Amino acid sequence: MPEDRMLREIASDYDSRLAYKATLASGRIHWPELFYARPAGFRPLFLDVFTPGGTGPYPTVIWIHGGGWFQGCPTMNNAVVDKLEFVDRLLDAGYAVARIAYRLSGEAQFPTQLHDCKAAVRYLRKHAAVFGLDPKRFAALGASAGGHLACLLGVTGDRPELEGEVGVTGPSSAVQAVVVWYGPTELLTMDEQLGPTTFQPHNDPSSPEARMVGGPIQVVKDKTRAASPVTYVSASAPPFLIQHGTADRIVPVGQGRALAAALKKAGTTAELVEVVGADHCFWGVDTSAIMPKVLAFLKTHL
Repeated sequence: MPEDRMLREIASDYDSRLAYKATLASGRIHWPELFYARPAGFRPLFLDVFTPGGTGPYPTVIWIHGGGWFQGCPTMNNAVVDKLEFVDRLLDAGYAVARIAYRLSGEAQFPTQLHDCKAAVRYLRKHAAVFGLDPKRFAALGASAGGHLACLLGVTGDRPELEGEVGVTGPSSAVQAVVVWYGPTELLTMDEQLGPTTFQPHNDPSSPEARMVGGPIQVVKDKTRAASPVTYVSASAPPFLIQHGTADRIVPVGQGRALAAALKKAGTTAELVEVVGADHCFWGVDTSAIMPKVLAFLKTHL
C-alpha cells in the first residue's frame, strides 16, 4: 500500500543521520545528532559520537550526564567537570566517546531512564561498524544522576527483564567497565549518610529521587530498591572505578562506599577513590588526578 511506503520513508529519515559525519581539523570524526529511539508520545532521543579518526575499531566510552534526573543534556556540564576536558582526554588516549540523552523525570519515571540508556548502548552496538567502534569494549562513564545510570548499566547487563523495548532491540546492552563520579547507589540510605549542611533531604517528597521513582522514597520502598544499583550487584558485574568526594553535600560519600563494598563482597573488581575535601562535582579541590586515574583504569580493564 502507498501509505506503507510513506511511513517507511518517514521512519528512514532518522537513520539518514548516520551519513552526516564531520571530519574536524584535528582529524577526529563527529556524528553530531543521531536519533537512537523514537518512543511514542515523547521527543526523539539522540546521542552523538566522536572517534579519534582513522578506521578503529576503538574502545568506546559512553557518557551519561547528570542533573538529578530532571534536567541536563549530553553536551552541557558544570565548570568543574568542563575543566576535566574528559572528552578530549579520552579521544587523545584512543577512545571513541558517545554522549547520550535520556528521558528526564518530568517526562517519565524509572525504569524509563535505564531503558533509554540501554537502548543507546544497543544502538551503538548495532552500528559499531559504521562508527568504527569495538562492540566488545564499551565502558559507561556518568556523573551524579548519570553515575547512577552508569552503575545500573554495569550491574544489569545480564538482566533481560530490565531491557525495555525502546529503540533497537537484539544487541546486548552490557558494558565491560564502569566509571562512576559521585553517583547515588543505595537510595534508601542517602539521608542517614548526609552531614548537617545538605541542600535537600532525599526523603523529601520533592527530592530528585522522589521525582524519579514516583513518590517519597521511604514510602515507595520497592520502587526505590528497584532503582538502586546495589540491588543488582552480582559476580557478573564488570570492573568499577568509583570516584567520590568526601565532603559531598548532595550525594554522600557513603554511597560510593556502599557500592564498592557490595561489589567486592560479590567478588568483582571495584576501586574506590575518595577525593579528600571535594564537594559534589569534585567542587573545591584540585581535580588534576581525576582523569589520569580514569585513563589508567580504562587501559587496564577495557
